[in-house]
Amino acid sequence: MKRFRIGLSVMVGAGIGLLGMLALLAGLFDTAGSRITDRFFLPRTADSSAIIVAIDDASLGRIGRWPWPRTVHAQLIDRLREAGAKVVALDVNFPEPSEPTADTALAASLKAAGNVVLPVELDFVVRGNDLVFDSKNTVQPIAIIQADGKAAGFSNIPLDSDGVARRLPIRSQGLDGSEVLPFAYEASRLAGRAPSVASIPLDRSGRMLINFPGSPRKAFPIVSAADVIQNRVDVSRLKDKVVFVGATARDLHDQQNVATSFGDPMSGVEIHASVYDTLVQGKWLVPVSLWIQGLLLLLVGLLLGLLVPRVKARTSAAVAFIIWFGWIITAFVLFDRGYVLDIVWISLVVLFGYMGLLLERWLESDAQRKQIRAAFTRYVSPSVVEQLVREPERLKLGGDRRRMSVLFSDLRGFTTLSEGLTPEKLVDVLNTYLNEMTNIVFEEGGVLDKYIGDAVMAFWNAPLDQADHAARSVRTAVRMRDKLEQMNREGAFPKGIELKVGVGVNTGDMVVGNIGADVRYDYTVIGDSVNLASRTESLCKEYGVQIIITKNTLDMIDETFITRELDSVAVKGKKEPVRIFQVLGMSGEVEDGHIKFAKQYETALNHYYARRFADAATECESLLQIKSDDLTTQHLLERCHIYQETPPPEDWNGAWVMTKK
Repeated sequence: MKRFRIGLSVMVGAGIGLLGMLALLAGLFDTAGSRITDRFFLPRTADSSAIIVAIDDASLGRIGRWPWPRTVHAQLIDRLREAGAKVVALDVNFPEPSEPTADTALAASLKAAGNVVLPVELDFVVRGNDLVFDSKNTVQPIAIIQADGKAAGFSNIPLDSDGVARRLPIRSQGLDGSEVLPFAYEASRLAGRAPSVASIPLDRSGRMLINFPGSPRKAFPIVSAADVIQNRVDVSRLKDKVVFVGATARDLHDQQNVATSFGDPMSGVEIHASVYDTLVQGKWLVPVSLWIQGLLLLLVGLLLGLLVPRVKARTSAAVAFIIWFGWIITAFVLFDRGYVLDIVWISLVVLFGYMGLLLERWLESDAQRKQIRAAFTRYVSPSVVEQLVREPERLKLGGDRRRMSVLFSDLRGFTTLSEGLTPEKLVDVLNTYLNEMTNIVFEEGGVLDKYIGDAVMAFWNAPLDQADHAARSVRTAVRMRDKLEQMNREGAFPKGIELKVGVGVNTGDMVVGNIGADVRYDYTVIGDSVNLASRTESLCKEYGVQIIITKNTLDMIDETFITRELDSVAVKGKKEPVRIFQVLGMSGEVEDGHIKFAKQYETALNHYYARRFADAATECESLLQIKSDDLTTQHLLERCHIYQETPPPEDWNGAWVMTKK
């Protein structure tokens, strides 16, 4: 039986490897593979002969709006000739006649220079596996200008299916049998550094991969065209250089995403310079033979089939990861040496191979998972259940110390209210309320610790890691308050019953785990941070607010929440004071008046902390004119009056000591 299972595993692994091999040969997910390979590019030193003269925003501002008169282009060519440029690759097309004298002047400058490459734009058409062009739709300079250019090459680079320029055809055949070479190749040919066309390695589509030396605007020296025209540049920078002239101003829209863009498009002239750099340095990117890659995928599938069934589940995951990671490292090293290895299909073969080989183990443990779900779903959140399903060994006494957020909520005046209800109605009201509050806790990824009468206790960041646990807990508090207000408006409770909630949240180190006896235990949290959260909830009554969080929690949330600092208090049983804050609501949902009131209160509180009790009292009196029932302001005003009469000791830290829970 064991041999049969191993043989079946080998067949599954080999089958998945074979499917990966066939898919790779068929070219599936080539674009996804290219996107991943884009991440392998590292900055390198570009060929020193290339320099870019940019028609940039500064040039447009100083020379004038685009298009420039052709006399300006003639002047630019003259300046480059005088500076001793070896080749000028002018990435500006002139397909329509302008003023005859201007056209003649530009042609004369081109002829005098004798080293200018002009662009043509081809209308590419896919025919089978080949990329051809229709010469009838070619966009090229007018005859008088083209005749005096030294050479011409196509400047438009076909994009991959994801809109990224990564490769270009070296030989582009026309439907009429004509042939045009790339713009940058013609520049390298005039410079005397062009490789033979036959020696350039191509991919399966017959195109050369461009080895970009860097990200946009960082690989090549760039000089503003206006500086060249107005003689503001050191001409020694241009002497004996291959000068690429083209638009970099964003308003001229000559930009494309490239392999090194990462969201920042590269100007067309810099793409041509990158093609030139690839050609003259011979920095080829050569795809590894697809047959070799396919056979390696088959071998990986066989290896997974042999190893995964023989080791433990955790070890098998490590084995799969090592195989995958080893391939990634190999691909990176090979890329640095000019060879391109596919990343997508090794990832899929390892992923699906591993998943397929674990299927049998999953079936064997399915009964255990069902048993755990049946036992715990009613008592804890789905996240805890799933964690226990994956790791049943967690069902033991003991716990872990970690930083977490804990929430306590309690209905205000519910004990008094319940005295006028029958037991049946009381239970109905409580169940309606707790059902909605529990759903909110679960939706925010929290663990429902327990119900304490009408109170709810929940926590975050266990058993699953939640980096945003503080934000989740505060958002839960806001949603609880807002949901209860909605329920009151919509008549969710019997007539005459309107509920209000107080919520306290604290973040800190605490112990979490299964705590209790062997026959009965709860998944819960304990520690001083938990007690502080409970005390914080009790403070809601003292300050007349519905949500209070501690400074510990505030430090872990962002400006998504609008808060008001209430006080610095030493809660009962604690010597160290803690700053507490009221949560007004989510950004964009709090009225401007409330925000203004909160800021003015914080001004009063800062006066109070600074022992400027008269100033603080004045601010409080002003606030109470706006909102006379603000209990927090009333308390602060009372203290200010007390401290004006009897100042606090010199070592007073601004904290108010609470004498009750």
